Amino acid sequence: MADLASAQAANADTTTQPEDFSADPFWGHVSKHKFAEFNLCIKTKDENDQDKYVTDTSQPTIRAFLTDGDINFESQWQTPFENSNPELKMPMLMAGLQTGQTVASIGAVGGALFGKAAEGIASAMQPIADFAKKVEGKTNLNKVNTTQVFLSTASVHLNLNVFFIALNDAQKEVENKIMHLQSWSVPAHLSQGTVLTDISDQGIDGLFSGVIPPFLTVSTHGKTYFPFVLQSVSAPIVAPIDEAGNRLSLAVTLSLMSKTAWDAQDVRNLYNYKV
Repeated sequence: MADLASAQAANADTTTQPEDFSADPFWGHVSKHKFAEFNLCIKTKDENDQDKYVTDTSQPTIRAFLTDGDINFESQWQTPFENSNPELKMPMLMAGLQTGQTVASIGAVGGALFGKAAEGIASAMQPIADFAKKVEGKTNLNKVNTTQVFLSTASVHLNLNVFFIALNDAQKEVENKIMHLQSWSVPAHLSQGTVLTDISDQGIDGLFSGVIPPFLTVSTHGKTYFPFVLQSVSAPIVAPIDEAGNRLSLAVTLSLMSKTAWDAQDVRNLYNYKV
């Protein structure tokens, strides 16, 4: 009965495992758009002596299943005129005029201070009371003092969830891949000494003895994002493992950020759109 329960239906497709025993056993067997590819990129010069970034083919390509992700474009705007709004400068007075409380306050204070003997003063205050009645329920807010003014734009952010799984060799298919991603998120080198000892040993070069993290290209769904920096790599330590302690499957969260802010042409280049 056990063999019968696990038997495959006669009309079912035969399940075959990928025969590629490299670090990417599913590559070529699953649509490439299911993957996210990560490469180091280096800065070179083009024919016009302008900086450009190209993939560093001497370094490995890290592929992972892309399970979720989003891209975030953000610009900062401000209304600098809002601080000139009298309602902010004199909040109690403006609130009193808008709600009508100022009229009642003028009458109550005038009567308490001057009484009936000060009818001349009361008549002098009448224009103020009339004005207060006229502006009840109104505001000096307008389209000018609410105009948004552009301040800056932030770098583009990529938030990706990727998945690694091992079929044959967990060291190559999972551990080495996460090792590369983690190493790309931290400085390539930090000096063991202090600034003074580095200057003593290396001269003026010792003032900047460290090497910053590398820049990356990220390719997925037919689009390539570059140059990006890998801000964070979050991966669980506890996961299914093999006999050597290598993790067999791993869900990893990555946060990336573009080297500079983008303009409209950068977005069109991403979509390969020609104006």
